[in-house]
Amino acid sequence: MNLGKKLYLTSMDMQNNTRRMLALIAPLAVSVLLCSCSSENVAGGGPSGTEAGNAITAQILIANSPAANARVKLIDQSSLDGNGYIATANENGIVTIENVAVGNYTMEAMLNGASLQLPVEVIDTKGMDLGSQTLEKSVYIGGSITDFIADSTSEGLDSLSSTGFVKFRGLDHSAFVKNGKFQVFGLPAGNLNMVFIPSVPSGTKHDTLDVSIKVAAGDSLTTLKPKTEQKPQDTTPETPKNSTLLIEDFEDGDNHNLLAPEYTTGGFGGMWSLTSNPNFMFFNITPEITAATAFNPFIALIQDDGNGGKEVHFKAEFPDTALYKQQYLCFGMYIGNLGWSYNLSSVDSIAFDAWGKGSGEIQISDENRKVSNSSFAVPIFTAGKYPIELTEKKKRYKIAFADILPNEEDRKSISTLAIVFHTDAELHFDNLEFIGKDLLNIWKQD
Repeated sequence: MNLGKKLYLTSMDMQNNTRRMLALIAPLAVSVLLCSCSSENVAGGGPSGTEAGNAITAQILIANSPAANARVKLIDQSSLDGNGYIATANENGIVTIENVAVGNYTMEAMLNGASLQLPVEVIDTKGMDLGSQTLEKSVYIGGSITDFIADSTSEGLDSLSSTGFVKFRGLDHSAFVKNGKFQVFGLPAGNLNMVFIPSVPSGTKHDTLDVSIKVAAGDSLTTLKPKTEQKPQDTTPETPKNSTLLIEDFEDGDNHNLLAPEYTTGGFGGMWSLTSNPNFMFFNITPEITAATAFNPFIALIQDDGNGGKEVHFKAEFPDTALYKQQYLCFGMYIGNLGWSYNLSSVDSIAFDAWGKGSGEIQISDENRKVSNSSFAVPIFTAGKYPIELTEKKKRYKIAFADILPNEEDRKSISTLAIVFHTDAELHFDNLEFIGKDLLNIWKQD
């Protein structure tokens, strides 16, 4: 396939424009007044620094500058549902929340991969000014759930379901636990109260398991078990081992990869799409792309996997090749922000589950690379290709990045990853992972 075609259709461009307009309008509406609960006993009357006098206020900073448009939530400290008062900081980093009921809360703020949490006790009807609060690097927690709860005294740990949910009291963070594994990005530094809620048959008794975790800014925590001490006589430096980072399992049912909410801006990054040449109307695609999914055909492809989870699944019959010589169907993902390229040299390989019928090719490319051509610049696509033949039974593919793009310099500038078909095919696809070292650094821009 010639990836000179963008991953999104004209209809997708229309959607993006609409969403950009909404993204500009939404903060204006949110900043007026946001309250999720009511009470006769509410905070008010304190110095807010704004025209609204009865409010709780704070100034949110990032790198010693106002954190304009930082998202702020005030959540009951005991809550696990993440619901609470929501507000957005203005251009000066000032956030105002009115009509807060008396109680104990956690204020959480986040912007561009940085976050903070602050305990807030509202004891009377006097407003309060929380002063300046600075965002720090967010925290990652993930891995095997048993590495975090293995020391729990709760009975029946060995018989716990390998699925469930991880939640954090007083914060708006949760993650699905599948096959005993989970990942949570964007957590604020400090003391965290993590709760595992196992999925069990209806009517079965079970306990939620709580664990207290203290984390510093920028931590990447994968276990609470004590590390094995190195033998005194063993002075050989240990070779850094590859780690695995789950990019997408489609359980959230949306068109953004799992990292997009924490590592992209404006709500348009890390997007999945389905595109074709010629237009979809000439293909026979199952499930059918309807008017409701025409703005983003990819959404229609997220299907139940038959085991309580979700996957991408579709069948595609191509039009007459005599009429369309360069036809293709492209199922792909932007690594991060649209218009940005990322250094994937730390990725050793990619892995994913796939099966079905037909053959295609993995392609990774940089849609943003330019070259001067006397009077104008045109895009050059670094299109690395690797053929795959689908099997009828589920198969775990693991493909070295160097086999797709042999030139390491090319792997330092990547914007998209895709699977491309040129003939009839059926695809089941799930659990895309990157394998390598320092994988979260991919999304950090200099």
